[in-house]
Amino acid sequence: MTDGSINEIEGVLKHIFAEHGWIFITGIIVLVFQSSIKKLAASLFVFWGNDYKTDDVIYLNKRPGRIIRVGIIKTTFFLYDVKDGIVTGGTKLVVQNEELAKLRIEKPLPELDLKRYS
Repeated sequence: MTDGSINEIEGVLKHIFAEHGWIFITGIIVLVFQSSIKKLAASLFVFWGNDYKTDDVIYLNKRPGRIIRVGIIKTTFFLYDVKDGIVTGGTKLVVQNEELAKLRIEKPLPELDLKRYS
């Protein structure tokens, strides 16, 4: 290659990065923070969605409980220990919102009158 062609290539590259360098930088940022962006999106869908609300009665892995708080990043549950129909204790569970899909969360239906189906 001659000095003229090298200078010409350098000039073209400088022009491309001067005009469109922000696209390259944005692409690098998106690739680096891709997993964080996915987690944030999942968290926002839970926070703004109607699937889980504060004070909902739930069964989490067949254990009775209540949703105490639905935040942007995490959801807080109180889970109860029940023996002979009486609450004997419980635990607090905090779960990142993007992890909620991995849990088995059930919301019981209101009592239904099933007599008309028998």
